[in-house]
Amino acid sequence: MKKLTLLMVMIMLVIVTAGCQTNTKEAGSAASPSPSASPAQAAQKAPVEIEFWHANGGELAQVLKDQVDAFNNSQKDVVVKAVFQQSYDVTGQKLQAALVGNDVPDVVQLNTRVWPVFAKNGALLALDDYIKNDKDLNFADFKKGLLVNTTFDGKQYTLPYNRSTPILYYNKNIMKEIGLDPENPVTTWDDLAAAAKKATIVKDGKTERFGFAASMSGWYNYSLVWSNGGSILGDDGKTVLLDKPEAARGLQLWSDMINKDKTMMPPTSGTSTSGSSAGQTLDQSFFNGKVAFIISSTGSLGTYQSSIKGFELGSTFLPKFNEYAVPTGGANLAIMNKISKEKQDAAWKFVKFMTSKEQAIFFAQKTGYLPIRESAEKSPEMQS
Repeated sequence: MKKLTLLMVMIMLVIVTAGCQTNTKEAGSAASPSPSASPAQAAQKAPVEIEFWHANGGELAQVLKDQVDAFNNSQKDVVVKAVFQQSYDVTGQKLQAALVGNDVPDVVQLNTRVWPVFAKNGALLALDDYIKNDKDLNFADFKKGLLVNTTFDGKQYTLPYNRSTPILYYNKNIMKEIGLDPENPVTTWDDLAAAAKKATIVKDGKTERFGFAASMSGWYNYSLVWSNGGSILGDDGKTVLLDKPEAARGLQLWSDMINKDKTMMPPTSGTSTSGSSAGQTLDQSFFNGKVAFIISSTGSLGTYQSSIKGFELGSTFLPKFNEYAVPTGGANLAIMNKISKEKQDAAWKFVKFMTSKEQAIFFAQKTGYLPIRESAEKSPEMQS
C-alpha cells in the first residue's frame, strides 16, 4: 500500500485537468425547560433523515459504510441512509426515473461525465451559497485539478469525492519470467508493446496468455492522445482531432497490438471497474494470470489486491510517448434541488463530512482513490 500511496501523490503532479456540536447555555438550562416551554419545545428534536444513492460496490461498499456510520455516530441532527445503485450508469438511469416520478434521493454520487446533464436540467442544487457561508469548509484546500469537473455554467454543483486516474497494473511474476525488472516497470508505450510481445503465449493457434489488456473506456484514450501532444477535440469543443498524427499514433499502436501482433486482449465495452460483464472478463483474466499488463483505475486497488491469484501485483504510471498525461475520472457528490430546505441543510452537513480532510485520507488509504484535498495529500498518513 505504501508504494501505491506514493504513486497516487505523484500522479497528482501530472494530472492534465490543470464532532458533536457544543452549545453554550446557562447553568441548569439543559436540566429542565422553562415553565413556558411547550412539550414539543422541551422534547429533543428528531433527526433529519436523508437518503444517499451511491455506486460503491465490492471492496468499496464496506469503506463507504464505515464513512456513513462515522457520520451518523458523530452527531444527532442527521441520519443518513445509504442505498447502493449497482453502477454509475444505473445510478444515472434511476435518478432520471426518480425525477420523473418526483421521488428523488437527497444526496447522490454521480460520475464526472454524467452529473452536468442533471445540473443543466435544474435537478441539482448549486452549492455556492453553502460554500460562501460555511466558515469551516476551507474550500481552497480542495485539489484544483479535481475541481475542474465540479462546476457547470459558472456555478458549483458538486464536490469531488472518489476521484481517480487510470494506472498500469502488472504481474510481477511474468515480468521476471520475460527477463524484465519488476521493480522498474515499463515507462513508454513502445516499451509496453515490446514487453507484451514477450509475455504473450500462443499454443496451437490459441492465445493462452495476452501481454496487455484494456477496455474501451474513453478516458484511457485521452492519455494515449495527450501524452503524444494531441487532443481529442479542438478549442471549440466540437471539432474532432483524432485524425491528426499526434492523436492517431497511440490509437494505431493499440490497433496493431490487437490486429497485427495479437498481443492485446480484444477490448470490450465497459470499463474494468464498472461492474459490467465485459469489464469483469478483462479483470478476471488478469487475476488468473492470463494477462501480464492491464489498465484500470487507481480506485480498483482494493479489488485487485484481494482478487489476484498466485502472483505479486505491481502498479505504475500509464506509459507515455513524450510526457506523462492522465485524465481524472470517478465521481462527485451532489445535493438534489427539489427537496426541502431542511433536507438540503442536512445533506450539506453530510457532504461536507464526506469531503473533509479526515475522510479524504481515510478513503484514499482504504481504496487507492486520489486524496481530494491538499492537506490530505501532504498529511503524515499519506506521506508515510
